[in-house]
Amino acid sequence: MTALRKNAQAEETRFVRQEELTFRAEARRNALIGLWAAALIDRPDAESYARDIVDAGVTHPDGVIDRLHSDFEAAGVIFLEDDIRDRMTTMLRALRDEMYAA
Repeated sequence: MTALRKNAQAEETRFVRQEELTFRAEARRNALIGLWAAALIDRPDAESYARDIVDAGVTHPDGVIDRLHSDFEAAGVIFLEDDIRDRMTTMLRALRDEMYAA
């Protein structure tokens, strides 16, 4: 195998690993945001609700935001979309830092 091919293969392996870590961090972030939201809207089934939020994030790029927005509205909780996005970004950064440190 030539050096160029070895470099390309190593780069591809790094990319796949990066994507896997990103997916895991986003799924974990979505679960945590689901637990947080469940507490805000007083859901007794917080774990199940968090799993539903994770699923919403997997099936649609803005699924988490859309689901939280509709659930907050239905529960009468006033929370701005920008605040939700800020919280999600902060959580994702913290989780990525934690994952890379491990």
